[in-house]
Amino acid sequence: MRYLIGKGLLTRQEVVDGGLALTMSRSRNRFVMLKRRSGASYFIKQAIETEPGTRETIAREAEVYRGAFGDERLLPLRELLPRFRLYDGEQGILINDLIPDGETVAAVHNALGACPVDLGGRIGAALAAYHRVRFVEGAPQAALFPQQEPWILRLHAERDLAGMRRSPAASALLDILLAAPRAGELLGALRASWRRDTLIHTDMRWENCLLAPHDVSLPLRHLYVIDWELADIGDAAWDVGSMLQSYLAFWIASMPKDSDPEAMLAGAKIPLAEVQPAICAFWDGYIAASDAYRDQEAQFLDHCVRLLAARMMVTAFERCAWASQIDPTALVLVQTALNILERPEPVALELLGITEPGRDKRQTARAA
Repeated sequence: MRYLIGKGLLTRQEVVDGGLALTMSRSRNRFVMLKRRSGASYFIKQAIETEPGTRETIAREAEVYRGAFGDERLLPLRELLPRFRLYDGEQGILINDLIPDGETVAAVHNALGACPVDLGGRIGAALAAYHRVRFVEGAPQAALFPQQEPWILRLHAERDLAGMRRSPAASALLDILLAAPRAGELLGALRASWRRDTLIHTDMRWENCLLAPHDVSLPLRHLYVIDWELADIGDAAWDVGSMLQSYLAFWIASMPKDSDPEAMLAGAKIPLAEVQPAICAFWDGYIAASDAYRDQEAQFLDHCVRLLAARMMVTAFERCAWASQIDPTALVLVQTALNILERPEPVALELLGITEPGRDKRQTARAA
């Protein structure tokens, strides 16, 4: 309270009058949510000194907010963010407005048990909006952005994986990936083709997209993208592929927890055919709003599909990070990812439902 008063974000009178609710939690960082009876509420994130790298990632997130709220050219990005209030580099504190009555896109899909088509299009357009922040590849950039490709693309080149073998399940999954034929070669090719020419979120998934407020119809809710700690200058196809794999992971998660992959596929509660229209809407929304990739859609789609496979491997690893054994869903995720990586060409049609590159052709086919 003293800190916020000293920064002019709260008054002593408000503390005396009451009407404030404060909750705290932590993971890698310390989180504080301060709700006020009137006026803006705040979401406060502070680095924890004992957690390595947290001060640097909060500084990186703050750089995204400062840029978006300080440069009119970044208005499309600003519209996706909660209001930026303060960054204190000395104490590792970032303060933004708390999004009132927000709900993650993951929660929306889980509650509906379905994928709203219009929402897919909005998410695609949102990604294209912040991917308009372009950089000259190879030119010096802010040191806060390491311009590093995702760890999964370097997996087979790492000499020491001891730090990643944090659980029996994680270790077993790494062994599956390391032993998979051609996986190292194909992931290495993706690493070699990695671009460094746009702002990427890097951890793009449904859990990092919020819709608010909750008490209005879905089309009227504002879409926010949060948690920019891992933001970087990188390859737009990673964020797009990450979101595409969120749709496929939603389908896979609806399968019964069976040890037989074929039985799991057959028993999915949410058929893939019901997910594909939202996938197509997401892709169409992205391409329609993209100046950089609209004229090279087929090549960009192929690149996104390959990175989709790599991101699905990361999702499988995250499910196993602290588990004693690999669960059936993680096994289906990793096997699906390896299959896509090995044969990416038919994926756009067979899994994603994108009949062929070309927005007008797809819309005509769906109308028919």
